[in-house]
Formats: sequence, C-alpha cells, structure tokens
Amino acid sequence: MISTIYRGCSMKIDMSREAVTNRLKTVEQLRKLCLSLANSSAGQHVRTQFPDNDSIQKTERALGR
Repeated sequence: MISTIYRGCSMKIDMSREAVTNRLKTVEQLRKLCLSLANSSAGQHVRTQFPDNDSIQKTERALGR
C-alpha cells in the first residue's frame, strides 16, 4: 500500500501485483470501448466536423489512420 495525500485527504493505494494487473486490464477495456465509440457513425461525424482538433487527431492515430 502507498499512502497519498490528495486535497488534504489521505488515501491508501493498493500496489500489489494483482491490484495493478486489474487496473491495467480495466484501462485496456476502457481504451477499446473509447476506440469503438470513436469508430461509430457518431464518431465519424465528429471527426469530419472537427478534423483539426488535437484530441480527434490523436484518436485517428490510435485507430491507425
């Protein structure tokens, strides 16, 4: 466990191998979900509407475009 102070509150973060592995799996699932949503018809509409947006360009690169 690692103690961290955030806005005056002390938090304990579980840094065990299992906890870190679970967090990494969750992040990967969220990444896949975000890329799937970005690849949807609504995401394609936003990409054509704002092609110069930095976040959209990063997403394009993540999608391999």
